[in-house]
Amino acid sequence: MTNSPGPTTPGPSDSPEPDGGTPPDPAPSPGWSTQQPPADTSGWARWTPPQGERAPRAPSQGGPRWGAPPSRNGTQQPPNGWQQQGPWNRPAAPQPGVIPLRPLDIGEIIGGSVTTLRRHWRAILGITLTVAVITQAIAVVVQGLFTDDTSLKKLEDSDNPSAHDILHALRDAYAGLGLTVVVAALGVLTATAMLALVTSRAVLGRPVTVGEAWWEARARAGRLVGLSLLLVLLYIAVLAVGILPGILVAAAGASDGGAALAVLGACASLVVLVWLWILLILSPTALMLENQSVVGAIKRSAKLVRGAWWRVLGIELLTVLITYIASAIIDLPFTALSSSATNESFSSFYNSGSTPGWTFLIVNGIGAVIGSTLTLPISSGTVTLLYIDQRIRRESLDIELAQAAEK
Repeated sequence: MTNSPGPTTPGPSDSPEPDGGTPPDPAPSPGWSTQQPPADTSGWARWTPPQGERAPRAPSQGGPRWGAPPSRNGTQQPPNGWQQQGPWNRPAAPQPGVIPLRPLDIGEIIGGSVTTLRRHWRAILGITLTVAVITQAIAVVVQGLFTDDTSLKKLEDSDNPSAHDILHALRDAYAGLGLTVVVAALGVLTATAMLALVTSRAVLGRPVTVGEAWWEARARAGRLVGLSLLLVLLYIAVLAVGILPGILVAAAGASDGGAALAVLGACASLVVLVWLWILLILSPTALMLENQSVVGAIKRSAKLVRGAWWRVLGIELLTVLITYIASAIIDLPFTALSSSATNESFSSFYNSGSTPGWTFLIVNGIGAVIGSTLTLPISSGTVTLLYIDQRIRRESLDIELAQAAEK
């Protein structure tokens, strides 16, 4: 063999020496690294460069560095299957599924969600359509039965309304909206947990059906319902604690001061709600993928998000913006159709003292079902990929995923 780099694979020669003895190990030329494959050539196909930083070797005049054969013009080029990172070449991250198994950037997280929807749309749309139909049906019924603006209209016509009248009018006008938000939150948490099973399979490049996803989720259904209710009640409690002092002050007779205090408390509660939302956003995914308890899933999410809160917030805000725009575009034709057919709109209810008609609510509900079915996979998939990304960064989950993908 020759000691100069070239097309011949460097390694021990199989030809015996003239005297019949074992040939001495040739000293590597100045161009080769001291880290060489083992003498057993049968295992060379599985050999990979050692991990970690490599101490640089002083190159000879014109000689290439470790692992980088010279090109025709004398510059160093990485071999096939390798990426140039700094002064050394390292193997590219494996990608058995929708994302590369390494720390992800925001484009790869959102793009992975879209790719998951495109590859596994049957299972994903089957889950999100079921969740969207149930939540929107409840929302339509709640809005039709509880949205009443007549008390708010009477309040505007009153010269000196009492605090009791104000609270009564707000309850009648916005109780339906509050219940709708609660139902929507429960639906989003449920869809996020269910789709975590599909996305985790997509990361490994494995298919999954709707039946398989429902079957795996059935054993955790009770804990999932408990977690969803606990999170929603926690958010409601935070909001109530913020506005309760203002309500009490208004009930005591200081209406203006109570209203100002309630608004200030609501703003403070909103800040706390956003903080809790991001801190606990990975709870449904941890419950489903790690088979955690309700409390364990909450603690797990807080542990994974801690130290990366602002990064998770930025990714989630961008996802919310994308899904909101997409949902508004999908809902627009249905809103225009219902308004033209009934001469009603949601904004008119709070100005005319009327209540929404069932035709208007049903047509808008159909548009909301279609919009939720198509946008829930993006928001839910983003949460699951954020969970996987945080575990890759903190716990080297990429190694376990790569081993699992090979089985």
